[in-house]
Amino acid sequence: MAKGNTWKWLLSLLAVVLKPILSAITPLIKELFEDSLNKLLEKARATENPVDDYFVELLFNIVDLEIPEEE
Repeated sequence: MAKGNTWKWLLSLLAVVLKPILSAITPLIKELFEDSLNKLLEKARATENPVDDYFVELLFNIVDLEIPEEE
């Protein structure tokens, strides 16, 4: 199996595991989690390193949250 396929498989598995957990948690915890990811994305975008942006956007995709537009 190629490395790219391995990562895709692992990320798909992680998304499958996290989606039911996120749907089961209370709205308050989900909102706090989303707020934390938004703050993390702001800080990642403030850095010079584009990998920071990609990594945090990947987290948004894994937990199936919409990525906010850059201001």
